Amino acid sequence: MIPKKTLRQREEEFRSLLATPAGMNELQELESRYAASGGPVRPLKASLITYLLVYERERGMITV
Repeated sequence: MIPKKTLRQREEEFRSLLATPAGMNELQELESRYAASGGPVRPLKASLITYLLVYERERGMITV
C-alpha cells in the first residue's frame, strides 16, 4: 500500500506543476476527472490548487 501524502506535500506538487504549460494541462485534466467523478464544479474565482486539495482531502486521498 502506498502511504498517503500530506496536505503540504500534495500542495507543493501542485504548485510545481503550475510552473510549466504541461503541468498546468495535467492539473486541468485532474480537475476534469474529479468533476466527472461526481465532484463539484470549481467556482470561477476559486483556486485550482485549493479545489484539488479539498477534493482529495474530502475523499481521504491525503492526510492533514
